[in-house]
Amino acid sequence: MNGFTLLITALLIIGCSAKQVRYPDATKPCIMIDMNANLTLLLKSNSSMKAESTLDGGAKSSGECKESESSVDLLFASGVKGNLDFKFTLGADSNVMMDLALTFTPDSIFSNGDNVPRIATTVSSTKLSTMTASYTCTAPRVIKFNPVEGKDGEVYDFSMTISDVKIQAFNVTGTSYSPAEDCTAIDGLTTEAAMTTKPPVQTTEKNNETTSEAPPAPSGPSTEPTTKPPTNESTSEAPVVTTQPTKPPTNESTSEAPVTTPAKPTTPAPPVYPTPAPGAPSVNTYKAANRNGTCLMFKAGIEFTLPILVKGVNVTKTLGINKEDTSNETEFAGDCDASNTTQTMTVTFYKTSTMLMTFTKSDTGYYFSDVDITFIVDKELFPEIDREETMMVRKTFTKDQFAADKDGSYKCNDKSELEVQGVNFRTYNLQYAAFQKNITEFKSSGISECSADSDTNSVVPIAVGAALAGLVVIVLIAYLIGRKRSRQSGYEQV
Repeated sequence: MNGFTLLITALLIIGCSAKQVRYPDATKPCIMIDMNANLTLLLKSNSSMKAESTLDGGAKSSGECKESESSVDLLFASGVKGNLDFKFTLGADSNVMMDLALTFTPDSIFSNGDNVPRIATTVSSTKLSTMTASYTCTAPRVIKFNPVEGKDGEVYDFSMTISDVKIQAFNVTGTSYSPAEDCTAIDGLTTEAAMTTKPPVQTTEKNNETTSEAPPAPSGPSTEPTTKPPTNESTSEAPVVTTQPTKPPTNESTSEAPVTTPAKPTTPAPPVYPTPAPGAPSVNTYKAANRNGTCLMFKAGIEFTLPILVKGVNVTKTLGINKEDTSNETEFAGDCDASNTTQTMTVTFYKTSTMLMTFTKSDTGYYFSDVDITFIVDKELFPEIDREETMMVRKTFTKDQFAADKDGSYKCNDKSELEVQGVNFRTYNLQYAAFQKNITEFKSSGISECSADSDTNSVVPIAVGAALAGLVVIVLIAYLIGRKRSRQSGYEQV
């Protein structure tokens, strides 16, 4: 779909915490699954609804155990008609591949009169471990499902975020997992492609695999939130208690008691909402890796401007992705093996909003092909809004817009801006390289530049050439004037 699409959606969040599955039973399982999962179902329509359900950890509808293929179905709970099917197969290289299929009856979720069971499958198979090992991954990972069209043309869109995952679907011995292959070695999700920003304690240490460049802000670095909540001139400080040591007991009647300075009266601090800093956002670097090392590296400063409704008036708010700002709670996860022709990077910011970037191979190289952004606009993020809602922005790019050569990278230092239906998406100092083998830094050669940078770069030689031409003209004029004076001086001597 070309262009941005802004949609108010009905939302269903199906969550399961610390889910444990043993099929066919706990004593002799052929499939073992442990994970935390949240499945988000979005109905793209003009109405706004919200429903919630959970996966029943003990409900298994069916399954099978074969030498090269196994599967298990999990039922939804709370009256929702649907199930999630895990299917495991062995690839030609003896790697275990996982496919997910979601079967659901829309009316049982959204009460929209759509009673036809519908099936959504994952965009691509997920590579797990080798057949003799188990798979483990603590880092969060977003799995996208293919959209499904409803009876009246509405679209059901799904994604599932999983973390703390342990899976074994073949060669299970007893009730214990085989030695694990961690996603760190498989796809780099833990060390390079997944990072959660935590509040600083006493010292700050940057991850060697993630970098952050200082934003071009007018003020110096600060650890305080950029926008402070109103305090009504009262200061919220922790009680300060000063206690002198008690002297050993003596026979004197004048022994001193501990002296305590009364605590200052305090006012409870109002919550600090994640208000973005002024100016351009910080430039962050995101990486994804597999067994061959880092395959995807994306660097940019990113921010969005959203339309929201406050007291019946449409206003705009800006959100920036800044890993150094602890209020962002930024996480990211990359996938080098999304498919034979695509690689992906998912950035989660402000707890629940996500941006999925897809990079696709072409005949001559690759290009930034799609971006899917989901904004969860709630009162924690914007306390003044009239209503909570979910916004989805999707953009599909042509092969020529962000194209790069096979062994090179794409770069655009100038601000790139896209705006449709009031949603503004901006990048600063963008550079990325995909489908690489163990890339550690961007090469100085093979860079494909955006037109804005090319125009800027062409100004420099033109200006230098013009300056040199002007200098030549000045020298020539000075020479002619000097020659003329010299000749006149010669006549006078005669």
